[in-house]
Amino acid sequence: MLVTGAAGNGGQAVCRALAQKGHRLRMADVAPPPPDVLALGEFVRCDTRTADDARRAVEGAQAVVHLAAWHCAHQPPVSDATIFAVNVDGTFNVLEACRAAGVRSLVFASSMAYGWGSVYSVTKVIGEELCRSFHETTGASVTLLRYHAFVPDFYLEYGARLLRNGVDRRDVATATLAALEAVAQRRVKLFRTIVHTQHGMPAEVVGNFRELGPDWCEQQVPGARQLLEKYRIELPQKVEQHDLSEAQRVLGWTPAIGFLEFLRDLQRRDARGEDVTQLHVPGGLLDWSTDGENEGENKGAKVL
Repeated sequence: MLVTGAAGNGGQAVCRALAQKGHRLRMADVAPPPPDVLALGEFVRCDTRTADDARRAVEGAQAVVHLAAWHCAHQPPVSDATIFAVNVDGTFNVLEACRAAGVRSLVFASSMAYGWGSVYSVTKVIGEELCRSFHETTGASVTLLRYHAFVPDFYLEYGARLLRNGVDRRDVATATLAALEAVAQRRVKLFRTIVHTQHGMPAEVVGNFRELGPDWCEQQVPGARQLLEKYRIELPQKVEQHDLSEAQRVLGWTPAIGFLEFLRDLQRRDARGEDVTQLHVPGGLLDWSTDGENEGENKGAKVL
C-alpha cells in the first residue's frame, strides 16, 4: 500500500488510519513524516515530478493513495508553476508508474476547488481527467475524492469553517480509507464523490443559519448560544451543505464531525478555563490531542 504525500497534513492522518486497520504501508514524500508516522511503515524519498522517483515508490505496491500535491493555501506560498508541476506532472508520473507496475486500485485526492478559478483548481481538473484516462486504458478501479478544506488553522476558525467549506481531517482519513477498500475490492469502476461535513440541520436552518442557527444550536447543545457570543464566532448566512448519500451508498462512508461536535468540544474547553483563542489545530477537532498531534507536524513539504 503506497501513500504519496505521506508527510503532508492529510497524508499523516490517512497513514494513521490505514495503519490502525492493519495495512502494510509504504510512505512517499520529499521529506519524511514525523517520527510517530514514520514508524508505521517504510519510507521512500520521492519527488513525484521525477519519473524515476515515482517508479521506485510505486514498484511492488498493490494499491496507491495519491495525495501528493501543493495546495494554493499553503504557507509559505509556492508559485503557480510549482503547483502545476507537482499536481499535474507529478500525477502523470505516478499514474504511469502505476500502469507499468500493474496497479489496479487507485484513490486520487481531488478538491472542491475543481474548476477554472485558479491554477490549483485547473490542476484538479487535469488530475481527474488523467485518472479517468488511467481507468479507461487499464481497467483499474479508481475513486476521485473531492475534499473540502482541512488545512491547519486556528481552532475557532476551524469550527466556523465547518459551516462553510471545511471538513474535519479525521473525516478525510475515514473517507479515504473507505474509498481504498472500495477500489481494492473492485466495488467501483470510476467513482467520484465529495468529502464534506454534515450537520443534521433542517433545510430552513441551513438556508438561514445566521438567524435560525443559534436557536437550533442551543436546542442541540444547551449553552451553545452563549459560546457563540462569547467567542464571536462568525456565522454564515447559509450553511454550505452537499448531498453525501451516494458516498454512503457506494463507499459506506458518512462524516462524523460537524459543527455540533465542535460546539461540544468548545464547551468542554471553556468549562475548564482553557484559552482557545490562540489554539492551532491541524485541520481536525479530535485527533490533534488524542493522537498527540500538534501544529508542528505540518512541516511536510506537500500539504493538502
